[in-house]
Amino acid sequence: MGKRNRKTNPFSINSLLRFACVFLCVLFAVYFVKTKLDVAQMQQQLVAMEEQVELQRLKNKDAKLSLREDSSTLERTAREKLDYAHPDERVFVDISGAN
Repeated sequence: MGKRNRKTNPFSINSLLRFACVFLCVLFAVYFVKTKLDVAQMQQQLVAMEEQVELQRLKNKDAKLSLREDSSTLERTAREKLDYAHPDERVFVDISGAN
């Protein structure tokens, strides 16, 4: 019979679907790249923090060894910071306020 004359619509369903698919692909690609960059940055932060933790462990180990080796340091710290004294010892406190 007769052919219908179709107007070519620039926003046909096919072109909208293609645009949506391309847009989604670009969106996923950007999200993927951003995620990869975030992961790389967090891995660098993790390495830096692990180095800090290891350094602090070494400092703690050194401090423990120095306290074990030097009992006078331990005793002085207990006296000055914690106000400890030996059981049979008398402690005199200057309350005049003069240094």
